[in-house]
Order: sequence, then structure tokens, then C-alpha cells
Amino acid sequence: MASLLVPPASVRGMTKLDRSKFTIVVKLPVMRLGKVNLGRLMPVLKKYTLKMQNFKPIQKYDDANDDDGKIAYLDPVKVQKFEDIDQADKKLLSDNDVTDFCNKYISFNYDNWRYDQVLKAVFPEGAEVPNSYSKIGHLVHLNLRDSQLSQKYLIGEVFLDKVPNTKTVVNKLNTIDTTYRHFAMEVLAGDKDTMVTVSEYGFQYKFDFATVYWNPRLSTEHKTLVSFIKPHDVLYDVFAGVGPFAIPAGCKGNRVMANDLNPESYRWLTENAKLNKTCGNITAFNKDGREFLNVEVRNDILKRRNVGAKGSEHIAMNLPGMAVEFLDVFTDWFNREEAEKVCTNPPIVHLYCFVKLGKEEDPHALAKLLVEEKLGHALTPESLLTIHNVRNVSPNKEMMRVSFMLIRDILIGYKPVAKKLKIDNTGLFVDENVIG
Repeated sequence: MASLLVPPASVRGMTKLDRSKFTIVVKLPVMRLGKVNLGRLMPVLKKYTLKMQNFKPIQKYDDANDDDGKIAYLDPVKVQKFEDIDQADKKLLSDNDVTDFCNKYISFNYDNWRYDQVLKAVFPEGAEVPNSYSKIGHLVHLNLRDSQLSQKYLIGEVFLDKVPNTKTVVNKLNTIDTTYRHFAMEVLAGDKDTMVTVSEYGFQYKFDFATVYWNPRLSTEHKTLVSFIKPHDVLYDVFAGVGPFAIPAGCKGNRVMANDLNPESYRWLTENAKLNKTCGNITAFNKDGREFLNVEVRNDILKRRNVGAKGSEHIAMNLPGMAVEFLDVFTDWFNREEAEKVCTNPPIVHLYCFVKLGKEEDPHALAKLLVEEKLGHALTPESLLTIHNVRNVSPNKEMMRVSFMLIRDILIGYKPVAKKLKIDNTGLFVDENVIG
């Protein structure tokens, strides 16, 4: 007879999922409610009722002589008898003639356990179990550690069962491809279908997850950056992927020039522009980021200055693993005459990067130093707009956004970097724990 609300100990070490082995029988405290007004008592009952997957804690009483009566199954960790209930709650129950306690034996099975409960039960005692995943359309993406691979197919089956609307579970096999920003993957469970459709803040994105870059953890940042873009502004998306910045900006009515080196990303970028009816506001390119900046972006900014176009230019550089290596483009982007004209309304750069933190180090300060070092110029209060912590990537590592203006000192002047980075950034920009 199991006494704890956990799967049976006999499943530990399981490598092939056998759902029938997860059944237990437990004795639960039960409160008989009779025909009381449940609406009046629910605020109290919610504190004490048992919460399990696929289990209703308030059920009809299985007594042929009492068709309308109800009972509440209580959490045995919180309460065993009527006297264990808080005094004020106990009074409300008593005033409604709810004082009848008893015990009932209940059977729980595989369907009642959460995915983390199942995995904790089958993994060796004290072992680290998979505790996070990414949901991309119908697909669940895992990043399993070496110690978890012996049970990878069981893990895949559990996630397939437990995460709603999942048809495919995959595991990353290597780091992000440095050329096209995608990774090899293995299907652990479900259909071998990596074509997905994702909805993000009302926009639809269709793509093959096996060939392009997508990270659902950046949805808030996608929305935040696009909120900076005002009417008449232009977005130059240097590493556009399938369009999470470009599509919302185009749908706002802004003109967008979006680029990605990966031919598959370029393909789905153009498809998503049509899918979301961006009204021809997006022009897509399939070029190296440096060439895109030096030719397409440079010429478009000059053209805008020559015709006196309204609005500002936003240059989004969301390739956090290596975008800083492209910053040297800006130091001799224009000749002096062109730069003077451009600086009348400085373009805005939104640069994404990773920083590794030492003990008590500030990620904002490190991101600023990193950008200054690669840019070759200090970011003064005149040029620096904001440094934003986008998300935690792994212990002691953060993804940051540094937004700054390309003012005169950067384009044609010189301000030496005030301080060199003290940390070793070798290998900083390839991270096994980042899927996008």
C-alpha cells in the first residue's frame, strides 16, 4: 500500500516506458459535502483539496441513496482530520453542516502523474532529470545531457504523452551551426515531422525547425524591439531568421529590409511575409550580414538622407553568438561628407550579445565593454540608449541587448575605449545550452 503521492518505487531504472507499472493505491482523507452550496465553500475547499493531473477533487458521492451528494478528496499532506483545518475555515464548514470525515482508497495511474514526477521516479536516486523544454508548434525540443541519454527514448515518450498538443519530440545533437544557425536533431518520439507553424502575438510563422533558427524564449524581446519602431521608421534586420522582428514591423506599416544568410531562413521569411499579409513592406535578402550592411543598408540610408525621408533607421543585429564581430563595419562605413549627412539623424543599432559573468560582475557593464571593444569606440551618454538583459542563458551567462546611436564620434571621429575587457571571451559565442 503506497503511502506517498508519488509513482511506485518499482519503476526506478526503467529504460523502456511501461505505463502500466505506474499504478498505486492510496488512502485519502475525504470530506462529505452533502447538498451544500459549493459556490459558497469553494474558496475554502481549494486550500485543502488534492491537486493531481486528470483527477477531479470534488466528485459525486457513490451512494445509491444519495444521488445529489458530493465529496471532496483532500491532500493528505495538508489535512488528515477535521481538526487540521484552519479555525476560520473550520467554522465556515461547520456552519454549513460540513464536518463528516472519512477515508477512501483511490487508484492513481500513469495519467495522473506530471512529466517531472514520472522522470524523477524512473531516474536513479538523486540524478538530474530533464526539467525544461521548448514548445515550437506541435514539436517539443529537448536539450538532454550526456547522463540522460541512456533513457532518451523513454524521456521522449513521456514528453509526448504529457505536453498538450505534442506530436513530435526531438533532442539537440550538437551546437548551433555557425553558418546557418541551426543544429542537427534526433526524433525521440512521435512523428518525424519538423515542419511547424508557430503563433506569436497574433503573427503566424511557418518553417522547418530542423533547418532554421527559432527560439520561443525570445517572444517578449521580439515584441519589445518592434515597439521602438515608430511611424516612418525603417528596420534593417541583419540576421532576420524567419521574420520575428521583420513580420510585426512590416504589419505595422514600416518598411523593412530583412536579410539572412541561410537559404532556408530566407525562403520561410518570404513565405511568412505573404502569410501575414505585410502588404509588400518587407524586402528580403539572402546575403552575408557584412555585405548586407555595406551595400544594401548603407545605400538605403544615404538615399533616405538625400530625399529628406522622415523617421529613423533601426539596425537589428540578433545573432548573439557573433554579431559583435560585425561592428567594425560602422567605423569606416561612410566618407566624411556622407557621415556628416547621416549624423543629422543617427541610425540606431540594436546589438545582441552573450556575456559570461564572474563573481559579482554586472552583465550590463560587461555588455557595454564588449561592444566598445569590438566597435573601437566608447559608448558615451550621447550615443548609448539602453542596455537590456534579455534572458538568462545558463548559470553565469546572460543574453544582452545594447542599443546605441551611430553618432558622429563613431562614424568619423575617434573616442578610445575607456577600459578593456578583463575577461577571456575566447569561445564565448558558441553555447551548447542555447537553441536560438
